[in-house]
Amino acid sequence: MAKYCITKQFTMKTKITERTLAVSEAFGISLDDEFTFTIYDNLKLDISQGNIIYITGDSGSGKSILLKELRQQYPNAVATNELQIEPDTVIIDGVGQNIDQAIYYLTLVGLNDAFIFLRKYKELSDGQKYRYQLAKLLETTADAYFIDEFCALLDRETAKVVAFNMQKICRKFNKTLVVATTHNDLKDDLQPNILIRKGLEKEVALFYLPVTEPLQCSLIKNLKLQDGTLDDYKTLSRFHYRSGKVTVPQKIYKYTNGEETTGVIIYCYTYLALAGRNQFTQRYKAATSEVARLLNQEVALISRVVLHPKYRGIGLGSKLIKDTLPLTGKRYVEMLTTMGNFNPFAEKAGMTKVDYTSNDRFKKIRSQLQLLGWDMVLANSRQYNLQKLNELDEATYKLIADPIVKKVRQAKDGGVQGVNPNKKKASDRTADEYTKEEVAAMIKEILPKNRIYYIWENPEWSAS
Repeated sequence: MAKYCITKQFTMKTKITERTLAVSEAFGISLDDEFTFTIYDNLKLDISQGNIIYITGDSGSGKSILLKELRQQYPNAVATNELQIEPDTVIIDGVGQNIDQAIYYLTLVGLNDAFIFLRKYKELSDGQKYRYQLAKLLETTADAYFIDEFCALLDRETAKVVAFNMQKICRKFNKTLVVATTHNDLKDDLQPNILIRKGLEKEVALFYLPVTEPLQCSLIKNLKLQDGTLDDYKTLSRFHYRSGKVTVPQKIYKYTNGEETTGVIIYCYTYLALAGRNQFTQRYKAATSEVARLLNQEVALISRVVLHPKYRGIGLGSKLIKDTLPLTGKRYVEMLTTMGNFNPFAEKAGMTKVDYTSNDRFKKIRSQLQLLGWDMVLANSRQYNLQKLNELDEATYKLIADPIVKKVRQAKDGGVQGVNPNKKKASDRTADEYTKEEVAAMIKEILPKNRIYYIWENPEWSAS
């Protein structure tokens, strides 16, 4: 534990001008005397490594002065105003030593969104810029972080989310955090070890507080779980990296905070065959119409989990899954997600991760595309694929596009195909039914995907 004693005074002697003389005469103030203003008078602080210090009070009371005084006592520390960030930096490139580190730091501060990853710093909102600055702090090797005007520009709900995340991260890595702000509504989410309320002149109230690390952000208690609709999803779909059409939803649930929709989860019918499922249970292994009916009766697939950006980083995704899994009434609930590589939110919700070896049904098609000159790194761009398709003659286009359509539709139709006799079989589909733009988008679907498979077994079914 380090002990500090802070004394800070300012001496002022007024310059004599025509106007200062007028003020002197009007109010009877001598211009010949020096005035001493005491801001801190032997303020004694005991600070341990990993403490959270929350300095609050009125504007102009001296909060920033205390922050700067303490900053000078820490040789291995960093403050947000010391960061140098290029406005044109794409944020996924601007933090961490590699892609995994970048996503890790950005996820910690609630910027775990594929679209946000690709934005430049100057294109972020004030709240997103603030979170990015916190990510930049976290990648340093500093033992302490100093943040003035903490969350001052943020709406109060976003401020509480940022405060909760910051204290959680600092406690996890045993970092000292010192923040100063005029706002006094962050105590529940910061859970400070030391609270300093700064009044005018040398007035200071100092509190050493017992800390029980908050299990959840204070906003969680305000959320209400309700049945949702596709319209609810559409209000948030632009924040999901798969913003396309949702096919055959079974159930939709949403969290609301007052009138605001904060998160939506969509359960759909599952695929006819999944390697991860077959690794977990042999019950649905045969790809028959009877198994398809059984799948639709007993299994649901989490198709979308999308959160309002303001509420990310507080465990809401895991809570939304955990609270709605039993409501499906299904024997099993599955999930395939790329984000599982970076954020184990499904495991936190009680789902089981299953390792599996996937049957790469698209390997032959990718080889054919490469023979036609495709750069498979660039094939994740629909625009690039469309350009390459337009370079093909009609016969070659038909030769490559037909198997792309058939294979992609086979993968997408899943269990729904087996119980819907009116639905056209994937094997009967041809490229003539789709535009080149749609086929170009399908090529993105055939790229290798490192998706994590999760499954949840309903205890009410397993007990029966």
